[in-house]
Amino acid sequence: MGDHSFRNYLLAVAALLLALGQVSAQRVFDVDILAETFGFDESTRKSVDLADLKQGCAARDCIPSIDAPKFVTANNADHVNDKDIVVAISIDGDFRAYPTRILDHHEIVNDSIAGEPIAITWCPLCGSAVGIRREVGGNITKFGVSGVLYNSDLVLYDHATESLWDQIEARGIVGPMTDEQLQFVPVSMTHWGRWRKAHPDSLVLSEDTGFEKDYSKDHYAEYRSSTGLFMPVSNSDDRIHPKTVVYGFNLGDGPVAFAASLLDDGSIYHYERNGEAWVLRAEKDGAVTLQKAGAASAHTPIRLFWFAWYTFHPQTELVYSGSGIEK
Repeated sequence: MGDHSFRNYLLAVAALLLALGQVSAQRVFDVDILAETFGFDESTRKSVDLADLKQGCAARDCIPSIDAPKFVTANNADHVNDKDIVVAISIDGDFRAYPTRILDHHEIVNDSIAGEPIAITWCPLCGSAVGIRREVGGNITKFGVSGVLYNSDLVLYDHATESLWDQIEARGIVGPMTDEQLQFVPVSMTHWGRWRKAHPDSLVLSEDTGFEKDYSKDHYAEYRSSTGLFMPVSNSDDRIHPKTVVYGFNLGDGPVAFAASLLDDGSIYHYERNGEAWVLRAEKDGAVTLQKAGAASAHTPIRLFWFAWYTFHPQTELVYSGSGIEK
């Protein structure tokens, strides 16, 4: 997709901003992606209603994935400022950072890190970054942007089976791989300056993507501050601003979300759950974990907007101030 198509996509986002918080109306496109591109109908195997998948652009791959990513060293990363948000990952000593200003235009990077086939996925509408292993049905494959959204979240498709996957849960929702689960790969979202200081040997995704894009602008700044959503969602909660950044964890006894601001004044937040002590911790590089006292391992979160976490986890517990816990 060229910059013209991307601007049209952003115009739809701008329309919801003008609506002062109202959900934008569903656009009509010349091509029905679900029916005409994927060939899906009511007989297709699925775990969600096709009517709940909202078309966001004119064609599949309207937002093109990066399939041959190029990187520069941290010392040569002049295109990234210290305050820029990056999606960061480390595997076996291989450190990489993906600026969200580049990901805004592509949403998926099909990569290989330390020999592992990984996809870095980013949904700017949900503020969610998810790493997954690029393996479907035992085959290594690539992922692309389907062109439809589910609960305003990015819907991926895999090139091997052309099944659809919701990004936040990494779960098959339409097609042969319905109800299958992709393997999560932990990623962090942090400021580039913080990640660079902790990992000076990190590689950074280059602007040399093979596409003519203007990566210098933050196209979603107004969207993040508004209460408006690009598409309808199935569950909503107004205890905090819908675009509040939270860290969401799926624990054995249920989900919990922590407002990211809990770590603003330090690297540790103490939390009690069912009479047991837990610690929410931010490492020097920005990676966040939640660990129960005495446990050998820690849980890693997905960082995203509150509305996005809640719509997929309406039974979640919410922790959003130092004065207490709201359920």
